[in-house]
Amino acid sequence: MEKVHPVGKQPPAPPKTACRRSTSRERVLMKQEQQELQVQAWAQTDVGQQRKHNEDNYLVDMELGIFGVADGMGGHAAGEVASETALKVLRRAVAERIEQIRRLVKENPEKNRQRILSLVDESVQCAAKAVYDLSQQKADSRGMGTTLSVLLVAGNKGVVAHVGDSRIFLLRQNQIFQITEDHSLVNEQLRMGLITEEEAERSPYKNVITRGVGAADHVKTDTLFVDLLEGDRFLVCSDGLHGYFEEGEVGPHMAKENPEEIPPALIDLANTRGGKDNITAVLVWIEGDSNSDRMKRTEITMRMDLLQRIPLFQHMSYQELVKLMNITYLKTFDTGERVIEEEQAGEILYVTFKGELAVFRKGKRIATLGEGDHFGEMAIIDKLPRSGTVIVEKEAHLLTISRSNFIELMRQEQSIAVKLLWGFLKTMSTRLRDTTEELVNHID
Repeated sequence: MEKVHPVGKQPPAPPKTACRRSTSRERVLMKQEQQELQVQAWAQTDVGQQRKHNEDNYLVDMELGIFGVADGMGGHAAGEVASETALKVLRRAVAERIEQIRRLVKENPEKNRQRILSLVDESVQCAAKAVYDLSQQKADSRGMGTTLSVLLVAGNKGVVAHVGDSRIFLLRQNQIFQITEDHSLVNEQLRMGLITEEEAERSPYKNVITRGVGAADHVKTDTLFVDLLEGDRFLVCSDGLHGYFEEGEVGPHMAKENPEEIPPALIDLANTRGGKDNITAVLVWIEGDSNSDRMKRTEITMRMDLLQRIPLFQHMSYQELVKLMNITYLKTFDTGERVIEEEQAGEILYVTFKGELAVFRKGKRIATLGEGDHFGEMAIIDKLPRSGTVIVEKEAHLLTISRSNFIELMRQEQSIAVKLLWGFLKTMSTRLRDTTEELVNHID
């Protein structure tokens, strides 16, 4: 790889790509401008205190806008090869698709969201097949594999692809969010309520992952579409680092004034606390124009807030809301346009982002809807005919969620399904009480 310059020293010309081979300790600083956003990245890896070899690898490619960490497994020879191969093949696959991805982002990122996610997933599948094919060539390579956690920056959008138990954290507006979910046996047991947090900490199966790149020629990948905002900081790291994090300390570390100091400080933290595994950290910092970013930041925050106000979604975490946002689309309706018709079947939930709408039942106006109001949530559950007609009175921008996407999300994410069904029961309970009260008042 290219020569890497220590943090704190100004290199004559920062390298555009760093795909790390396993050495003991190294750092890289890179900077890129993408449209109105500027991207900077700092990366560092360390063998740790107890391992003889480093099976972690990282990828930082500023021209492609891709940043990733792979934590290999299968022993020194196999683990290092697996993580290195996965990142190299991933980089090559993304390079073959990057122009198409950028074009889709530029044309209409919301409309093209699923196609963009599919292109990134295809790149991960190329990596999975390459590692699997290698594992079949030699007996001592059988069972090798790697985690893979990646952030791809395209314009003002980010795409996350994730397999295994490495992690990606997002620091946004002084709040820290883990936007990936560990594919590990212990995490599955936690989600199912089979063990407690304390039992998870003591579990002998902490390092057993349930998904890995290279275990087969295809792997199920978690993909997320993320709006990027000025000031966002992403941390991509292996479990050799995040395994030492204590509750509440990730945010303060990521919020340090000098971002170039963050990766080495995190490496030192892990080593001080034992360094029992290889340690890798890639920090990505998004910068931009404050004025143009302010409206976008407000819009994204409003979308998240509006969704969380709906009883169906109020128990969801930030990570789960991001997944919900990935199946949410913004549609514009003109004044006088009918959004839904009474007695007609429907399969879409609507949330009013902007505008004003009127609700009619049997020709009689019964309600006015404005910002934050929602309607049609029952349709994504039971597909029964609409109970009223909704007409736009002032041009409306509506967030929409289709029943098919909603059901697919619940099928893939059991924890989300449980929360959604609980929210559904609460909604039904509230409506039943309201109906009962109306009947009682009518009788009286």
